[in-house]
Amino acid sequence: MIGTEFQRKILTRLSELSPVYIVGGAVRDAQLGIPSKDIDAVVALPLLEIEKKLSDWGYKPHLIGAHEQTVSLFQGADRVDLAAFTGAIETNALRRDFTLNAIFQDVRTGQITDPLNGLQDLQERRLKACGCAADRFKEDPLRVMRLIRLAVRYDLTIEPETWLAALEIVPHLQEVSAERLTEEFGRILVLDNIDKALGLLDDLGFFQICIPELARLKGLVQNRYHTKDAWEHTRHVVKNTDPRIFLRLAALFHDLGKWETASRECNVWGTIRLTENGYEVDGFKLRGKNLERWANKVAEVNGGKLDNYPDTIVVKRIKPARATQKKHIEMVPDGKRHFLQHERESARLVKEILPRFRWSMVLPGGSHGERELEYLVGHHMLGTLTFMSELKGEMDQAKFRIKTRRFAWEIGWNGQVFEKQRLDNLLDLWRADYLGGKQDAANQIGCLDEIQGEIRKACVFLVERASQLDWASFEEYAHGKDLVGERFGRFKEQVRLQVMMDTKHRLTDRQFLEREYGFYWKPGSVTTSAKRKSRGIK
Repeated sequence: MIGTEFQRKILTRLSELSPVYIVGGAVRDAQLGIPSKDIDAVVALPLLEIEKKLSDWGYKPHLIGAHEQTVSLFQGADRVDLAAFTGAIETNALRRDFTLNAIFQDVRTGQITDPLNGLQDLQERRLKACGCAADRFKEDPLRVMRLIRLAVRYDLTIEPETWLAALEIVPHLQEVSAERLTEEFGRILVLDNIDKALGLLDDLGFFQICIPELARLKGLVQNRYHTKDAWEHTRHVVKNTDPRIFLRLAALFHDLGKWETASRECNVWGTIRLTENGYEVDGFKLRGKNLERWANKVAEVNGGKLDNYPDTIVVKRIKPARATQKKHIEMVPDGKRHFLQHERESARLVKEILPRFRWSMVLPGGSHGERELEYLVGHHMLGTLTFMSELKGEMDQAKFRIKTRRFAWEIGWNGQVFEKQRLDNLLDLWRADYLGGKQDAANQIGCLDEIQGEIRKACVFLVERASQLDWASFEEYAHGKDLVGERFGRFKEQVRLQVMMDTKHRLTDRQFLEREYGFYWKPGSVTTSAKRKSRGIK
């Protein structure tokens, strides 16, 4: 009989009271020679009677499910889900989702009952709804997600009538609970053949209904550094990641902001003014940093005019305008295609999308995992931007090592502990992104691997270095300076950075601590950041 000793014992005892049939994935997988941890069975007893019998036998049954309730039992990794049925087994089969899940095995005799020819469909690699496909999907719209998962996992061809019915029901996915939708979508995202799964979800219209921010990436032309549009690039990045739900989600969402930030290079001239809508020049809204410096000044703005918000320009550079300049705006001939600050916009969109699902159920760390997802999406370009010169082959070994060490520290240190996993996630997404259709990826992959290898070495160094630090001498020094609370913490972080970057610095070296204290912020002096900048520290 199918199942573990725990599962077989329960089913055998129930079969002494009533007919019991194993059905669904366990029977299907057994036909394919695949072991199954979970067992679904139907019992010819009312659900509450099944629950009472199991309780009487000393088990702890759980009544689970809002859509269709089951009595479930757990022991370690083993699970048994029991549903009640009445009438003929053929009637029960017609209420199941797909024919290959409507193959029954009698617990007492081991005999296979196949009322809907599921075995033949399985043999012919065909995925077909039980009975009327439209009715099956109306009973539970989530079945369209299961359709995609089964088709991809078992390499099945979807029967045409079943596919057409699925297309009709997709809008009703919005009626499914966020918990159930998240669980099924999550199972799809970790499939080995994820690219096929994304293609089928797209063909089904899932993204248009549930994540339209992804759907609008289709056909979005990228810059000259890419060979694919934004959607095809996204699919390749997801495909390049390991089948971990966190990393797959980050890859899926990493370029969401490209539609919002897609622009063409332009120059605009005029007086920059602060209005109720923010800073503007010649009627165009401006997005950028340090715009207040140019308030009420006549300037030339170089940036990108947004495709989808044509009244807005994302600023790259500003300089004083020449007095003879008569033009107001000029699109640069053959100008660059820009997606300026798209990673920041992607992170904002992720924050908007998350409440539609319940990713805290499946992400490592729960709600903390959601915040880490936002962080990774918002910082996925940091590696490329930081090591742009090295990726071009401009390597200064003396500066390179300290640069990788600082990069690893800034990513991994969260203010309390060094999170190696956060750094690993960023490196994995960075590599997947780089191999997702970049023009020069093949030529530069060696440089990328060298950079990432050095960053990983830096990570090992930092973890070991952090474990060796004894802060007793520092605390004695800081308290002698009357540093407490926030002031103590800020000074400690300043010193921590120095000792982590260079082993010549020691916490027991009073001269070192005095020098650092001299750069520390004090009332009436310049800020710490300004002093550090004057020392060449980023």
